[in-house]
Amino acid sequence: MRCAGIARLSGRVSLLGVMIAAASFVLVSVVHAADIQELTDKLPRAYIGEFLWDGDKTVQSVVFTFDKVRALNEQNAEASGCGSYQVGRQVTTIKIRMFVKLPDLQVEIFEQSPEGSGAFETGGSHRGTLSSDLQRIDAQWTTTASGQRGQLHLRATTSAACEPAASI
Repeated sequence: MRCAGIARLSGRVSLLGVMIAAASFVLVSVVHAADIQELTDKLPRAYIGEFLWDGDKTVQSVVFTFDKVRALNEQNAEASGCGSYQVGRQVTTIKIRMFVKLPDLQVEIFEQSPEGSGAFETGGSHRGTLSSDLQRIDAQWTTTASGQRGQLHLRATTSAACEPAASI
């Protein structure tokens, strides 16, 4: 009888273990959903900063503005909007899409539809990170065809326009 009691106890412990494991999966799922919701709610809608091609000293002033931010699933979000690059008096406006991955806040930013400069590269993407406080984006551009690289450094701002004030 003692063996039967141990077997019943072992069975109950196993059942308890399975129940705890199942509950933890549900809890983890809820936590990730809350994290992605927090990210989409708190992501700043505007960033300013600069871009430099590797080996070039020409600083390009950059503005990104996100008008749409949404969760794609429990670990990925998308932000879309517009941006501008300015070198001297030459301004190029673009459409942008940024994908953010949890939990490490890795980002990939795509640019398209440049207007203003005939020599603007959109064949590639910026890959990097969003800071844990969501206030900085540091990424490296890599051109798909040539492998040419450049560095993007942005900081959050309360508001920005895709076109610099000087060109409006």
